[in-house]
Amino acid sequence: MGYRHLFLDLHDVTRMEHLHRRMHAPHRHPNNPVLQGEHPWERFASLYGTALRDPGDGLFRMWYLTGPQADGFVQIRGRRALGNCTLLGYAESRDGVHWDKPTLNQVDFAGSTANNLIDVGRSNCEGFALLYDEHDADPARRYKAFYWEHGGTDTFVEHQGRLIWGQGDGDGMWMSFSPDGIHWQNCEENPVIALGSDTTQSLVWDERLAAYVAFGRMGSGGRRVARSESRDGVHFDQPHTVFAADEWDEEGTQFYGMPLSIYEGIYIGMVWVYREGVDGCIDTSLACSRDGIHWQRVLDRQTFLGLGERGSWEDGMVRISQQFITVDDQIYLYYGGVQGPHTGRKFARVERTHASAIGLATLRRDGFVSVEAGDAEGSLLTKPLSVEGDQLCVNADSRGYIQVEVTDDVGSPLPGYTSLPMVKDRTETALRFDRPLAALRGHAVRLRFRMKRANLFSYWFA
Repeated sequence: MGYRHLFLDLHDVTRMEHLHRRMHAPHRHPNNPVLQGEHPWERFASLYGTALRDPGDGLFRMWYLTGPQADGFVQIRGRRALGNCTLLGYAESRDGVHWDKPTLNQVDFAGSTANNLIDVGRSNCEGFALLYDEHDADPARRYKAFYWEHGGTDTFVEHQGRLIWGQGDGDGMWMSFSPDGIHWQNCEENPVIALGSDTTQSLVWDERLAAYVAFGRMGSGGRRVARSESRDGVHFDQPHTVFAADEWDEEGTQFYGMPLSIYEGIYIGMVWVYREGVDGCIDTSLACSRDGIHWQRVLDRQTFLGLGERGSWEDGMVRISQQFITVDDQIYLYYGGVQGPHTGRKFARVERTHASAIGLATLRRDGFVSVEAGDAEGSLLTKPLSVEGDQLCVNADSRGYIQVEVTDDVGSPLPGYTSLPMVKDRTETALRFDRPLAALRGHAVRLRFRMKRANLFSYWFA
């Protein structure tokens, strides 16, 4: 069957009357933060990484950015490294809320491998975008990772009174492959893109292109989003900027990153909006695209996930990661929270009493944006679509009613194809018609939704 039709944009709509689109914010989990740093090698936990649910055993798995955040130097892999280096932590969970950190015995930190660090890359990986790839016939490449590897192992330079990583041979965007997500082999042709990306990254498989598509800052010239394609997950084309602030954004607005997923055939980006010249904070809004190149800000740039309460662990930055996880009738969205604004031209120094941590927010399935009707009846007419199943299903919250007419191309109802009114709140309801929908299989029709006191989130054939 085809994809569900969502309302992030009006791509599938011909006409809409007495209805409006409404964004729905996700709900923070009461156990937040669900994952925090607790060991000398992980003084913080940041989701410049990936969370997913293993399709085999249903285990929730998380690869997250961490590090010792120590002054001076530390010993990692038997060599000297800066105390602010970035490392890759690993955790797993049965319910997505309570997480365990298994001892992996891979990375020597301060003389011991008794930790949950994953040995990948070379010395200083950042923005670990992981893809569980069902399209590759080679089981050794089932998991793919795209990330920024930078900083020569023993090379440091002074910058504005502090030591930072110097530029090392082989710096750039790296790929690594794994059969299980734990044991990794670095691509022999690294760096696959000889550019840096000081942010989170995204890596997806686009079925329509039959290609891997990577996103980050690579060569974007600042806090913008660039895109690169690869047919084999090794050879990537030159990145091009596809998403940046425009004249409608407040002066000084930057996009710290835009992790994304392909959800029901649509690219959905989690836009990290950084207001450097205002409050220095970062929250998450939405963008969508049909091809990953041309992007649309959703509902006039409304905030999707706002900051936490003042003084909390997430009152300065909330940044949703990629790879949304669908669990029954909900979507799990993991995000990184930071107390206080980002340091920059307006906030040279920020005191924090909470370490960066990771939270969980949940959303109704397909529930990013709905079409809403009030006390007056509203209607929506779709563009032509092919009947691809025996049932027409909707995801809706109807306190009044939702009724659907299957029409011809000019919008005239087909006899016997006006549904019984739906009055319920369910993520999946098959509408009932007098005549079998299967008789229209393969025919192009339009759908007219008539609604009152209801929210429609999606519709599809099944």
